[in-house]
Amino acid sequence: MAGTSQHNSGTAAASPPFLERLLHASQKSRGLTRLLVATDFSMGADLALARALRLPVGEGASLTLFHAPRPVPGRGEPGDMSLEERCLRRAAGAARRRLHERESVQVKEELRAGDAVEEAVGVARQQEVELVIAGRPHVPRGQELSRRGATVRGMVRRLEAPLLVVSAHPARAYHRPLVAVDLSQDSRRALELVLRLCPPPVGVDVLHVPEPCLSQGLWHAGMTSREHWLAVRQELELAARKAVNHFLAPYRELGRDCEISIRCGEPLDEALLAEAAERGADLLAVGMSGSEEGLSRTGVVEQMVMRANCDVLVAKAHPL
Repeated sequence: MAGTSQHNSGTAAASPPFLERLLHASQKSRGLTRLLVATDFSMGADLALARALRLPVGEGASLTLFHAPRPVPGRGEPGDMSLEERCLRRAAGAARRRLHERESVQVKEELRAGDAVEEAVGVARQQEVELVIAGRPHVPRGQELSRRGATVRGMVRRLEAPLLVVSAHPARAYHRPLVAVDLSQDSRRALELVLRLCPPPVGVDVLHVPEPCLSQGLWHAGMTSREHWLAVRQELELAARKAVNHFLAPYRELGRDCEISIRCGEPLDEALLAEAAERGADLLAVGMSGSEEGLSRTGVVEQMVMRANCDVLVAKAHPL
């Protein structure tokens, strides 16, 4: 997951294929072409669809509304989904009316029977979607996060495609995105996806938490005073800023404005949430891989998805 330093993989010079791909994307200003919106016809799902309709899409794009109903004891025969079919058709019709000025965008319907997460994974893989969009369920004050949002948390763990979790009303396109970078390929994917979702002139804020700042007892290990710690911290921040500037150099050469923030002395999830709140971010993006380290930090990603005051984008290792 993005947020901490991995200098070996991130500070190496970008390869020619990477620069060619980045230049091609910049010149074409390519929008997304394959979107999947998960809906359960709730208010959160309505927000997710409204956000999807505001995202930049390319010519010939497809937007698929996906629904897998939960079984309700005593209602109809097994496999009877006529009510869900009517609701899905109605939602798709409303989306088509909203998109009447973008006739090239095709709205599809996908109704499945089975586990919602498993079916979403299958549909996303089958359609090779570039982004899955879902609404974050409302969690009443005082209720534990673990009691709500099981489907969204399942998507965080199991989806292969990037996931955008929407929590706020999409009054306008994203204008203050924040990307957590750890100089890895995972965070590079997150940054590039945000650059596609937020075309110029939108600037992108970048947050980096140096790995040593997350070590237990760093403040006191071998240090004689608080002044000693502050000096070490300043050195860490200077080195981290230099590494992040190198990481961002190709994007700045293409004219994308990225402002850097370095944070030390906080747990990773708290640092990300605090930075997003302080900057008034409307989108928080993190990278996440299927590696052992990435999966071990799934809980951190889930916490951000459920607790952030803004939408959260989880960029997976998926070809875009």
